[in-house]
Amino acid sequence: MQMVVYKGYGNASVSEIAKKAGVAEGYLYRYYKSKSELVEDLLYQNMNELADKLEGLLNDNHSIGEIFEHLIRTLFTIANNSPERIKFLYVLMNDYNFRIKEHQRQRIFDLCKRIKEKGLVAGDVRQDIDEEEIYLIAVTYPIQFINLRLKAFFNHSELGTPEIDKVIRICRNLIKG
Repeated sequence: MQMVVYKGYGNASVSEIAKKAGVAEGYLYRYYKSKSELVEDLLYQNMNELADKLEGLLNDNHSIGEIFEHLIRTLFTIANNSPERIKFLYVLMNDYNFRIKEHQRQRIFDLCKRIKEKGLVAGDVRQDIDEEEIYLIAVTYPIQFINLRLKAFFNHSELGTPEIDKVIRICRNLIKG
């Protein structure tokens, strides 16, 4: 993940990744056919963790507000415990040389659709919201906020309770209108 974060997807080579991981290049090729397959697997592991959490929250019948709060708190926890993981997600979200696999994209879309449907029934989301906006609000904005703080773009502060509460408030306002 570090190599992708610091060099970008296109510039991170398998030999550099292997060297950073402390393994032989051939060892990686034993498990992955290409750099693309390796990075896809790393992304899948990270995205799957978030998707599983989201699916669990939906299945446990949490409110839309609770779902957003849990998801945002999870992203901040990841950022505080392993900032490279959030940076990795950010880099791949913004790198035109990398594409997410169709089944991953479809799972994310389906989860956003379930949030929309549940939110419409409960009156917790705007009538005009779509699945893309739900993703942008629930995932993209928090990751972008965290990234800007990690880069000290406007200011650098801990990613603590005030920042988490701020992002939760903004996201709730955006989704409810």
